Amino acid sequence: MAVGLCAGCNTEKKSTSAKPDQDSLEIALPDFSSIQTSDVFVYNCGDSLQFSAHVTPDSSWLFLPDTTVKVKSVRSGSGARYEGNAYLYWSKGNEAILQKPRGSFMTCQAVKKEKAKVAARIRGVGFLALGQEPGWRIEITNGEQIKYVGNYGQDTVYVPVPQPVVDKEKNRKTYTTQTEAHSLTIEITDKPCTDSMNGIEYPSTVQLTIDGKTHQGCGEAL
Repeated sequence: MAVGLCAGCNTEKKSTSAKPDQDSLEIALPDFSSIQTSDVFVYNCGDSLQFSAHVTPDSSWLFLPDTTVKVKSVRSGSGARYEGNAYLYWSKGNEAILQKPRGSFMTCQAVKKEKAKVAARIRGVGFLALGQEPGWRIEITNGEQIKYVGNYGQDTVYVPVPQPVVDKEKNRKTYTTQTEAHSLTIEITDKPCTDSMNGIEYPSTVQLTIDGKTHQGCGEAL
């Protein structure tokens, strides 16, 4: 892809193709609480850098280790190209090119298994839990709400975050809450867990009971 997107680019030479965009130098961050996982992309640029991008129809937000910057969509003969504030983000398929201010071009590879976790972190989620068969997800937003998505995305329940009960001997934290329509209990134990579907490892084992049905899964503080 590096050839297809950037024929003739020399990663040893600095390029000035991404000019500063004065319109994007000072801009407030929007509310990211409702972004979709499908619009978030995570990349590894060798061993030195990981970044993520939230793509919208006319722009993209880049979440880098030291900053968050908005870049605007520009015409491209191949792939999707965004520029602004001396940054360049150029993506096609599972690869992307990133250029930081006064930096050389970096070729980056998509990391699909990180999408759900990174998207949740951008939304402001403090703890994410996932389970399989049927697929379900729990998002605990710091001090605000618990979001349950179950039955492969067909069911969604929102409840306030209750005060957890902490069992130090068992290294377990339990959230129990009930509304007029639903009852929900989440047990989070500090015990390593491996996702049965994709083999991803998580630091916590999670047991979810919703409306009398119990599910097993894995989780991680974000």
